[in-house]
Formats: sequence, structure tokens, C-alpha cells
Amino acid sequence: MPIHLLSLADGPSILLDKPILLFGRHAECDVQLNSKKVSRRHCCMAQVDDYLVIRDLGSTNGVKINGERVIEGKLVPGDELILGNFRYQVCGDAAPKPTAKKYGGV
Repeated sequence: MPIHLLSLADGPSILLDKPILLFGRHAECDVQLNSKKVSRRHCCMAQVDDYLVIRDLGSTNGVKINGERVIEGKLVPGDELILGNFRYQVCGDAAPKPTAKKYGGV
């Protein structure tokens, strides 16, 4: 299952379909969250190996992972993410699982 942010309150669920996403109110953001509690350029999120990294871009109301405000943090499936007044749960596989390869004898 692709990685996505499941909305736990008002707001859309978000499919994380690019390696790096910019979140905020501004029209140039990949994910636009229309709320005065979300900064114009609130945070960015990147997929790294089998987890996500999120970085606050100096937002007024911050980024919280599992209730703790962070400047930068690691997200894995099951974590709760709060951006302004939007609450999400990280769901899915952060990266595709490698498939086992069978090699013939030498």
C-alpha cells in the first residue's frame, strides 16, 4: 500500500506520491492546507529509505509528531502528525519492500 497521511480530523487525506513534498497555504506548495494555523510554507517532507523525514520551515504553529513539537523528525507508519489544526496518521509502507531473488547454482 502506498504511503499516505490519513486525516484524523477535518481535511483531506494525502497520498505521498513524490519523493519530496512542500506543505503550506501558498499556491506553489505541493500540498495546500487552507488554514490560518498553517504557514505559507509550513514544512517539507522527504522519503528516505524506509521512513519519512519532515522539517519545519519556520512555521508559526509548528510540526508535532506523536504530540511532541519538532524542528525535524522521522515518521514511520502509525505515527501521528499535526500540522497547524490538521491531524494525520502515517499509513502504508514508507518504501517498497525488496523482492527476493533466486540465483541458480554456480
